[in-house]
Amino acid sequence: MKPPAVPASLSRAARKISVKDGPNLEYFLTRARVLSLYREIQRTLKGVKDPRDRQELQHWARSDFERFRHETNPDKIKSLISQGKHQFHALQTNLTLSSTIAPPKNSKK
Repeated sequence: MKPPAVPASLSRAARKISVKDGPNLEYFLTRARVLSLYREIQRTLKGVKDPRDRQELQHWARSDFERFRHETNPDKIKSLISQGKHQFHALQTNLTLSSTIAPPKNSKK
C-alpha cells in the first residue's frame, strides 16, 4: 500500500520529512516559530529610516533564512531559531543605540 500523498502546497522540506502519515504537529509548530521570527525581523526592519540600509538588512535577513530553507534535522532547526533570536535581539539593540529606529514597545523574548 502506498503512503498518502502530501499536498503540493507543503514545502519541499515538509515532503522530505514525511514518512507515512505526513508532517507531524512538531513540524507545524517549528514552522510557525520560524515564520514568526522572520515576520518579527521584517516588521522591525520597516522602521529603519534609510531606504538603502533597510533594503540591505532585509536582504541579509532573507538570505540567512533561505540558506537553511531545506534543513530537515529538528535539532538543527531549533538551534538555528535560537541563534536567529539572539542575532535579532543584538540587531535590535544596535539599531536602537544608533537611533536608526525607535526602541521596541513590547519585545517578546
